[in-house]
Amino acid sequence: MAIAKKKFQIDGMHCGSCAIGIQMIFSNQNGIKNVSVSYEGKSSEIEYDDQKTDVEGIEKMISELGYKATPK
Repeated sequence: MAIAKKKFQIDGMHCGSCAIGIQMIFSNQNGIKNVSVSYEGKSSEIEYDDQKTDVEGIEKMISELGYKATPK
């Protein structure tokens, strides 16, 4: 298992509740080790097991929640 860390710009958040929702959902996803989402910064930092998910998988998960993620 190799832990990777990636920052993403997240577009489409309208309030702090959006950030909290993303963080709560991601904290329960397989392969996600740690997640921090900032509404003010329109960004997130995600630590993940790169053998269980990857940047494209994370982008897809965020997209399925109705937001757009762009790796920084």
